[in-house]
Amino acid sequence: MNGPRWLIRSALCPALCVLALAGPAFGAEAPPSDSPPQAVEQDEPEDSPIDDEAMTVLTRMADTLAQAQRFTVTIRASYDVVQDTGEKITFGERRALTLNRPDGLRVEAQESDGKRSLVTFDGKAISVFNADENVYAQIERAGTIDDAVRYLVQDLQVRLPLALLLVSTLPDELEQRLQTLDYVERDMLTAVPTDHLAGRTEDVDFQIWIATEGPPLPERVTITYKGDEGEPQYRADFSDWNLNPDVQPAQLAFHPPDGAERIPVMIRVRRNAAGGSEGAPK
Repeated sequence: MNGPRWLIRSALCPALCVLALAGPAFGAEAPPSDSPPQAVEQDEPEDSPIDDEAMTVLTRMADTLAQAQRFTVTIRASYDVVQDTGEKITFGERRALTLNRPDGLRVEAQESDGKRSLVTFDGKAISVFNADENVYAQIERAGTIDDAVRYLVQDLQVRLPLALLLVSTLPDELEQRLQTLDYVERDMLTAVPTDHLAGRTEDVDFQIWIATEGPPLPERVTITYKGDEGEPQYRADFSDWNLNPDVQPAQLAFHPPDGAERIPVMIRVRRNAAGGSEGAPK
């Protein structure tokens, strides 16, 4: 690049709200829904938009993750940020994720510029810690991991590209959202042989590579936000899957380090039909 330029990485103030720390690599293109999928009557085309072989592979993966009581995984991701000029700049991050159903979640993250953050959920509160600034925020929110993810996506309007992989309703969520799904190929160049699938929802195009050896777990995901300007992409590679880790509740609890400052969380306030507020800053 010629000359200095400001790179737009996030429109959110870092360390002042949970959105900035949860980041784009933590979780779904649309909020997980409490409602079951609704049947829609329509004429069936001669060629179904959902390939049976691809759906079988995807369903096996979804069932495996939804039924897992605990797991750990490392996610190495990159994502595009579209600049005012239309140029795409790619940033990266690495996340170590620990999930322990029904109510334990821990995500340790490091961004490509070295910034480190931590997000935890213990069934009582969502805690977000910015290690570089030694500040943290907490939102009291009792419930399950599913409840916490829905709250982040629906109420806080956080874009979480992989959120669906965390919820126990994953099979139903995929069935509800899928518009097309195709089997691309058996990919022999991934860490283990994988089934490469490509699909579309209303908001995104996605590709997923699912291991054919051992448990049917995702090895790679690509998401294209086709409705956003410049159609930015999010890409993730998964490694070190463990479906039976030794996870203790104490590991998922958040304890502020000495000297850490608690800061308020900025939450979007929505107005109801009567003109009252449905949310407020905490």
